[in-house]
Amino acid sequence: MRCSSARPPSRSRSRTRATSSSPRRRSWCWSAKGRARDNRGDLPRAAQNGSRSGARDPFSYGVVGSIAGGLPRARELLARHWGYPRFRVPQLRVLGPLLAGRNVLTVLPTGAGKSLCYQVPALMGNALTLVVSPLISLMQDQVGALRRRGVAAAYLNSALPREARRAVLEATLAGQVRLLYCAPERLGSLVGALRRAGIRPALLAVDEAHCITEWGNEFRPVYRQLGRWRYLLGDPPTLALTGSATPHTRADILHVLRIPQADVVVTSFDRPNLRFAVERVKDNRTRFARLRELIRGAGGAVVIYAPTRRLVELVTRALLRRSVGAAPYHAGLTAAVRRRVLDAFLGDRVAVVVATTAFGMGIDKPDVRRVLHWGPARTLEGYYQEAGRAGRDGGPAGCWVLWRPEDFGFGEHAAAMRRYVEAWRCRRRMLLEYFGERLDGCSGCDVCG
Repeated sequence: MRCSSARPPSRSRSRTRATSSSPRRRSWCWSAKGRARDNRGDLPRAAQNGSRSGARDPFSYGVVGSIAGGLPRARELLARHWGYPRFRVPQLRVLGPLLAGRNVLTVLPTGAGKSLCYQVPALMGNALTLVVSPLISLMQDQVGALRRRGVAAAYLNSALPREARRAVLEATLAGQVRLLYCAPERLGSLVGALRRAGIRPALLAVDEAHCITEWGNEFRPVYRQLGRWRYLLGDPPTLALTGSATPHTRADILHVLRIPQADVVVTSFDRPNLRFAVERVKDNRTRFARLRELIRGAGGAVVIYAPTRRLVELVTRALLRRSVGAAPYHAGLTAAVRRRVLDAFLGDRVAVVVATTAFGMGIDKPDVRRVLHWGPARTLEGYYQEAGRAGRDGGPAGCWVLWRPEDFGFGEHAAAMRRYVEAWRCRRRMLLEYFGERLDGCSGCDVCG
């Protein structure tokens, strides 16, 4: 089986892409003999140690791993592999207890560098780091970025054919993988294989941990079993990460993962560069006209969230008829189409994407200037996640909700979301209070100016 090659995106590009099983974009492809190869046909650099003599990779996979070396070693690895001279203060607050072997739940805002909090420690231990990740796109791009930095990483999810999944597992059991990303649905079989091989991960990371509460009850019930899988893995040190979680959600994460004594690191939810606004409209014609005005004045990329696939398509077509370069993005499109749309958006060939919540986690375009909602989101927590796509570069950006009372007749909306759009109160204050934070002064909303 021949490995295809693709030019790696530049470092300024997003770390994440749309869901796809296309082998051209995979960070791993596989020879006919089932050995793991990168997209240039070579084994991971870390897996080449001792390969001439047929010796096993020096990761001590049969014994309990440890996170050793402390912050000096972590800074050295950060500079060597990522080129950053130092960690940010919130990252240091996470790394301190984590490197000491304690469990940590961290809530860091979008763009704060959460992934480095487990990627760097993964290079400090002498065993596997296992990362539970909810989206194929997140896994693919993070693994690709790690491989380009010389880190032996791989992923297991439904996008890989059976032969490729077997090859990843064999490489992992042979000690050729330092960071393994896994979808929650694949954990059962993976945990069994690791236990039979006597492998206890040095670190378990649960990325986008708020999915335990948001998705675990109905959409993906396997999330509620993460504590059991963690127990079967030998209770390794665990890092749960999320960009938004209320006190209730944090308590639920700790309960499900069975880490009640974990250190909880929560930074401010305030994004001073974002301006929040809510506008009530009398009908959809007025809403669309206002949408066009906001797009024209954006001065950069725009993301529009609509509640249904049908609305996504209708709004996109209406914009195209008025010569606005827009593209749709939702789960009803094929993986190849979603990838083309995302690549065009990240490459500045499409300025506007109209999307459902499928265009949420894993989209990392730093210069989105406006996030517009066609109606209220289902929950205030979900709204904050989606609005957080704006202004990741630190520049000024705006977040609007255009709504009418009839919107609440379609689907269920949380009481906090209704209050957010109906009340005439500081939008920023309502958002921060929802997450249990007090606000000293508003840096910009439609109520405060």
